[in-house]
Amino acid sequence: MGNTFQRKSGVPEPTVESQIQERKEYADNLRAQLSYKCNHDKNEEACHALGEFFMAFDRDRSLALEVLKENCWDRSFGKSCMMLGQIQLSFEGEQVRDVPNALKSFKRACEFNIGGGCTMSGMVHGMGIDGVVPVDMQVAARHFEKGCELDDKVGCFQGAMVARYAPTPAMVQDFQKALKMFTQACESGSLLSCRETAMMYERGLGVPTNPEKANEYHQKSMVEFRNPMEALD
Repeated sequence: MGNTFQRKSGVPEPTVESQIQERKEYADNLRAQLSYKCNHDKNEEACHALGEFFMAFDRDRSLALEVLKENCWDRSFGKSCMMLGQIQLSFEGEQVRDVPNALKSFKRACEFNIGGGCTMSGMVHGMGIDGVVPVDMQVAARHFEKGCELDDKVGCFQGAMVARYAPTPAMVQDFQKALKMFTQACESGSLLSCRETAMMYERGLGVPTNPEKANEYHQKSMVEFRNPMEALD
């Protein structure tokens, strides 16, 4: 036996340096392929993937924004509108978040039936982030409902909370709507929605009291205690 560890095949284990170089070459090749498909072929999926690549591998927010903005607004690719809004709404280094343009991006994503875009539009209107966008819960509720129609469980949960608790004097509680949206969100995996659904059956809100149903949804929400991170989904 020599000093170099050998695999069973007799090929030496790759060094850290060789692994780094291999990953760099892989990233360079992938960047080149995506750039060609995006810029030459005008392929929307490739352009979106290139934007993701710039954020994940190159950590280049500016390039990602440039690619995603063009793919969203010029090529009408909804997923890029959604990601564009997420980046615009986030902080990074010296960059400040761009709430007005993030809201425009989310609304455009919503127009292309990206449920998360509708929900995020609702979140921006509901929170009035940085005081740039006025708080308007009625507008927020409409966006949450649209997100829920597109099977976004967060939109269903947020919309149900608005319908359940009517957070402003101008709004009226709608227990039936809340129960419908909580149930849909629960069936999509929102454990907090399962708990809210159970409580509504327990208290007879929007539906006759039903202990069996309440227990059924309490059991679904109990997964939360076995895996707490799932409750955040």
